Amino acid sequence: MVGGLLVALAALLAWWAATSASRPATTRYVAATRAINPGELITADQLTTVVAELPASVRGVLFVDPDQVVGRVALGPIGADSLVASGAIGPAEPPTEGRELTFPVSPGWALDGTLRPGEQIDVFATYGDGPTSQTLRVLAGVTVRRATEANGSGLGGVSGATLTVAVPASVEIESVVNATRAAEITIVRVTGDAAGHLDPAADRYRADRDLAADPESGSASDDGTDGGGR
Repeated sequence: MVGGLLVALAALLAWWAATSASRPATTRYVAATRAINPGELITADQLTTVVAELPASVRGVLFVDPDQVVGRVALGPIGADSLVASGAIGPAEPPTEGRELTFPVSPGWALDGTLRPGEQIDVFATYGDGPTSQTLRVLAGVTVRRATEANGSGLGGVSGATLTVAVPASVEIESVVNATRAAEITIVRVTGDAAGHLDPAADRYRADRDLAADPESGSASDDGTDGGGR
């Protein structure tokens, strides 16, 4: 009787395998309609869905709904007609109004060229040298859009390296532009829940900037004015 049950079970499994192989795939996965470059914010018109039958080990890193991908940043190149995997895109960002700013950086002060699109950073500006120098945080928790060198092959060259970051509309862009042009820039990677808002207020930034340019004028006070009475 046991032998008969085993024969019947084997026949049932063979029938199930045969019918499963003949059934067409029905699950749709998100794919790119065109090539998406690192740092690009993914939009709905760049995505489609395609039907595929895939093993479970692959299905776990793919998306079935384009809405799960729209608004996220590509961390690396995504080829046209390629399926979008979770490791290729950054975390979802809340929708914000803002601008993009590109500025030159020295790779030695920008995490040695290891920054990638989608990461968050703080930007510090250092004015002057030695004991009279001043270091200010001018951007906090901003997202890297692109990290390139002169030939566009990625941040890491000796010269020509630039960063493009998303700057929230609430930030006084003039102060940030001044810092990136007049000071030595240092980049700090933000991890976990450390991302924040712009640390110094605009008036405090100007006071400290003036102090850095003229350290004998006095010390900056907490209310955004310096000790020299300006």
